[in-house]
Amino acid sequence: MWVEIVLLFVLVLVYAVLRDRRPRTLPPGPVEIPFFGRLPILDEESAERLRKKYGDIVSYRTGPIRTVFLFDYDTAKEAMAKVEFSNRPDFFSSFSVDDQKIGGVLSSNGVHWQHDRRFVLRNLRNLGMGKSYLEEAINTEAMALVEDLKKSGGEAINFPDSFRTVALNIIWQMVASTRYDLRSSEVETIYRLTKGFQDDFSAIAFLPFFFPALNRLPVPIRNLILGEDKFGQLLEEMKKVINDVVDKHLEDYDPDNPRDLIDEYIKDMKDSEGDNNSLFRKGALNQIVNDLFFAGSDTVNQMLKWMAFLLARYPEYATRMQQQIDAVVPRDRMVSLDDKPNLPLVEAFTVEALRYSSMVILNVERTATRDTNFKGYLIPKGTTVQVCNYSVHYDPRYWDDPHKFYPERFLDESETKYTAPKKGLFAFGSGRRQCVGELLARMELFLFTAALIQHFDVRPPHGVDITKTAIVNLGGIRAPADDKLIYQPRN
Repeated sequence: MWVEIVLLFVLVLVYAVLRDRRPRTLPPGPVEIPFFGRLPILDEESAERLRKKYGDIVSYRTGPIRTVFLFDYDTAKEAMAKVEFSNRPDFFSSFSVDDQKIGGVLSSNGVHWQHDRRFVLRNLRNLGMGKSYLEEAINTEAMALVEDLKKSGGEAINFPDSFRTVALNIIWQMVASTRYDLRSSEVETIYRLTKGFQDDFSAIAFLPFFFPALNRLPVPIRNLILGEDKFGQLLEEMKKVINDVVDKHLEDYDPDNPRDLIDEYIKDMKDSEGDNNSLFRKGALNQIVNDLFFAGSDTVNQMLKWMAFLLARYPEYATRMQQQIDAVVPRDRMVSLDDKPNLPLVEAFTVEALRYSSMVILNVERTATRDTNFKGYLIPKGTTVQVCNYSVHYDPRYWDDPHKFYPERFLDESETKYTAPKKGLFAFGSGRRQCVGELLARMELFLFTAALIQHFDVRPPHGVDITKTAIVNLGGIRAPADDKLIYQPRN
């Protein structure tokens, strides 16, 4: 009797293990532990090891979630253009502040995503994105940043919160007609919680997304082991900030004088009252505002850290760019977009920083909406598809000496003209979900970087070897460690 029971158990276990194996139609990948898979890939070193061992298309599993990683630019570009790979995975709803968990630009899918993305693109363009008159607002913030950094008096300081606030102010004026003081206490809590979550980041914190059963653990254990309370506090604080700003707009709304993106949304929401098929909802508006808050502030903030670090790390480029700016721009005015053709090294420096930093290590996940044939493989419905930006940006097939910071790769032979890369740059994604704020981000990076170069010599403290500054992983964001730098005003 016992022999039969044991034999039956073994047979069931073997059957379960066989069913749990990677389908033969999927790309190659590492051996998977039955029912578990492997720890999630969230850093560039682990991703590069996969690419070197298994090639440009690799399958990988953590818990029940199977991922196909793409490491080659041409392959990634083709995949990101496919309608079948246009959705976000289901677990993205965990990050939503929409009460129905279906609205917004970043995490939504289907008709909701198409509706909200079209609304955001149309209104950001109407409000100035990509247009020259927006540069006045950017340079107002750039000048405020210059004045804020001067307050350090030439003393060594950590990366300031003002890096993030100047970026937030640009998008927030378009979204909510609000400009924060660069040392504002109103957003300090969000900055502190975001930094705490990023500083304590580890792959373990993401395990509940792959193993939902972990959510059944007692709350104190989840907080202790997974750091769940930090993410929860950040989400609740964001809900409060967004609810306050949206409710204030609803209270002050004047249909004849819409001021910003929120007012435009409220107008459409009120115009569609009574329409049961309308996708204009307060919850969706909240998520749109949340998406723009983080996309418009945290990413530019991290890139400004890279710009400051690279200026300090490569002072020879800083000197050459200062000479180029001084020859074109009077010292009593800020650099403008009209100056860009005459500042090819400055533009090349910012684009090379996007490549070299590979700030977003892994592009935001997509998921297959149906079984899809791709590059000779059958990608099952529900499989996550993800591009490794770092591998694309450091691929020697597209970049000579990719580990070298070399802005000249974007200049012509005479170094008098900037030449945009045709392949190999994936900083803003590609295809149907390419970053909606790319034009704005490029404007900001150029003008903010030019302001730093024009007004400061950025240096490490005396005796500090900045070549040893660590590059850290902040929740999937690659950034230089927050070591102190000196922002010495130029004479």
